[in-house]
Amino acid sequence: MVKIAYVLPNIESGGTERHILSLARSLDRSRYSLSLATTAGGGSLYEEFSAIMPVTVMGDPHAHRRIKVGPLTHIGTIRALMRIYRQERPDIVHAYLPAACVIGPIAARLAGVGKVIISRRALSNYKAKYPLLHRIEPLGYKLANAVLVNSDAVRRDVERTERFWEGKIRRIYNGIDIAPQDPAPIGRLFPELAGDEEAPVIAYVANLFPYKGHRDLVDAARTVADEFPSVRFLLVGRDAGEMDAVRARIAAGGLERHVLLTGLRSDALKIAAASSFVVHPSHEEGFSNTILEAMAAGKAVVATRVGGNPEAVVDGDTGILVPPGDPGPLAEAMLALLRDPARAQAMGEAGRRRVVERFSLEKMVREIASLYEDLHAGADLRERAEVASSPASRIS
Repeated sequence: MVKIAYVLPNIESGGTERHILSLARSLDRSRYSLSLATTAGGGSLYEEFSAIMPVTVMGDPHAHRRIKVGPLTHIGTIRALMRIYRQERPDIVHAYLPAACVIGPIAARLAGVGKVIISRRALSNYKAKYPLLHRIEPLGYKLANAVLVNSDAVRRDVERTERFWEGKIRRIYNGIDIAPQDPAPIGRLFPELAGDEEAPVIAYVANLFPYKGHRDLVDAARTVADEFPSVRFLLVGRDAGEMDAVRARIAAGGLERHVLLTGLRSDALKIAAASSFVVHPSHEEGFSNTILEAMAAGKAVVATRVGGNPEAVVDGDTGILVPPGDPGPLAEAMLALLRDPARAQAMGEAGRRRVVERFSLEKMVREIASLYEDLHAGADLRERAEVASSPASRIS
């Protein structure tokens, strides 16, 4: 039995947290014993995590927002994690998200844990807002045995901006459940749209962070609505600091009838399946699960050409890539698919084939389990990393 101890800042609903849920539910439980600790509070996924593994929360287990912490709190958290690790004696500590990727490795090493993985799932833009984290984050890379990245874009960013990663990087793409979704009538999902099922529906599933480009989408929606007056935009996600600004933008454009802010939904996959196609206008991205989920649902994707998006969306084949931060090209791409539904359908079919071949949950779980086994067996990851980083290994 291999003991894996995950560590996260919190367990609010987001792409990384749901990635870990999917991974944990799929790992062979006769081989892996799992646990989770958070460093800065609980969140809305507490019950789901607790159903499948022991969860230790620093702070309120049911808090639905991130709590603010300072250096003294971090020291206390490190001590608490050390006590947990000395008692549970995990074989591998696997940390996700920046703060936990420093706190987790420090606690693990001080507690005598033999193997540590840090997962980097985003580009380094976040560092500008957190100068202290920027200074101490290299310590996590120094203490880690492996750096798990979810796209070649993130790999290149780590190689360009970080220290102590040499020979440690393993790229494993996100994977999703590829079971086909039966599209429900949109009026069943949103009673306010009942009787309007023939209207085109464009969905964006992303929590409302400023960098996710929701305001760009609202600006583009004005242009689209001028040509397609019945169009509906569904913005699915919780407020992460941008909700008021997006709501004000909707009102300023007179788009209340066209743009619906749904809040966080548990049926985001069904919403994507019921939509005409999906958009993803983020200004930065590591590798988006919601793009993969849209493709798995057989939907064309209009996405920005940032981060790992071009590794998922093949421009002109499974969707259309546009520059970030520019509502004009975004609007034109959406209009192109609305004017040619057959093209949108063909792109969606090609996208589903691509997900089935390259981005299945089964494939991701198999590759992460292989990483766990390599570390547990004491394999030389530096040799494997050199092979994986060769040009031939990156051909998609």
